[in-house]
Amino acid sequence: MEILNGILKEELNRLKSLKNNYEHELNKLLKGSLVKKEIKGQVYYYLNYRNGKKGIFKYLGKLDKEKLSKIKNEIDERRKLRKLFIKVKKDIAKL
Repeated sequence: MEILNGILKEELNRLKSLKNNYEHELNKLLKGSLVKKEIKGQVYYYLNYRNGKKGIFKYLGKLDKEKLSKIKNEIDERRKLRKLFIKVKKDIAKL
C-alpha cells in the first residue's frame, strides 16, 4: 500500500507541475478570437476576448498574411493548451 501511495504522490506532483507550466504558457499567448470586418472595401482585423465579465474588441488594423498567420497560430495554440490545462485540472481533482 505504501508503494501505491508513493506512486500517487509522484503523479500528483507531476500533474501540479504540468498545470503550472500550462498556466505560464497560456498567460504568454493571445486569448480570444480573430474577427475580420470589411469596411468600404478595406479589410480590418479585431481581436475579441473577455476580461472578466467585460467583452473587449481590440483593433488590430490591416494585417499582412504573415502577421495574420502568426496571430491565428498563436490563438490555435492557446486553444490546444487550454484543453490540456482543463484535462490536467480534472486529473488533479481525481487524485
